[in-house]
Amino acid sequence: MRILMIGAGAVGGYVGGRLAQAGREVDFLVRPRRAAQLNGNGLRIVDGARTDVIDARVVTAPMLTGPYDLILVSVKAQALSAAIEDFRTAVGPHTAVVPFLNGINHIAALTEAFGPDAVLGGTLKIGTQLDPDGAVRQLLPGGSIEVGELDGTTSKRVTEIAETLAIPGFNVSVPEDVMAAMWSKWVFVATIGAVTSLAHGSIGEAVATVGGSAFAEETLAEASAVARAAGHPLSPENYALTRTIATASGTPTTSSLSRDLLADLPTEVENVLGDLIVRAHGFGLDVPRLEAAALVLRAHNARTAGAG
Repeated sequence: MRILMIGAGAVGGYVGGRLAQAGREVDFLVRPRRAAQLNGNGLRIVDGARTDVIDARVVTAPMLTGPYDLILVSVKAQALSAAIEDFRTAVGPHTAVVPFLNGINHIAALTEAFGPDAVLGGTLKIGTQLDPDGAVRQLLPGGSIEVGELDGTTSKRVTEIAETLAIPGFNVSVPEDVMAAMWSKWVFVATIGAVTSLAHGSIGEAVATVGGSAFAEETLAEASAVARAAGHPLSPENYALTRTIATASGTPTTSSLSRDLLADLPTEVENVLGDLIVRAHGFGLDVPRLEAAALVLRAHNARTAGAG
């Protein structure tokens, strides 16, 4: 199965790199600057004291010729529109496009570009970050992937994709309702992202403050209420798991939102929090904690844009 990984940052670099290590046929579609970096230094994945250097096969948009079997999309939300145009020629009549983005707005953008039959739902849970020197740093061991047809059916292609993605260190599953799985991840990301962004620190630091644990629980309640109103309530198990992580004392857990905030990088506030807030208002729900976090991140994004 020919795989095209869109992006080679913290997410795409890690997943695509591990797939390549496991013998999968993977090309990385990147911009010229990242291509030069990867061609010069290789794709480096740092796990503690160990560094794996992978000879990544790199392509840029003009180099694409013919369709791929599987396209994994791992770019930031703000880069999706440009990425779609970059890999449009790589999508053929039998290509499956699986996105690993936060939120769910990207599903509409991809189905509009390539049709509903080409696009699947997917979630990815890993802990990685991109270091300033271009190396991908693994923060947590392994990862989990969920992939499924958007209409909830079980198909041969999903089974084959799951088998392809099932490599050492990854737990790959095909949920009965991939949209519910995507909503569950969205609630998790929004909750952890809001709490850590407002705290400018980790979950452990947030819950160590007076009222911090209760604040995290109330933030989760806000986010999960939106999912329930949208018809995708969290299962009791997923709710309990998110609550446990969001209120765990002493843990270094952060989020991509808070890490980008502290690194003075643009954040995905609109995709993670903004869209959730819009949907909450549409359902007549009050989400003041999510709104407070969005205000902090929007102000940060405005300052970042002004500095650029």
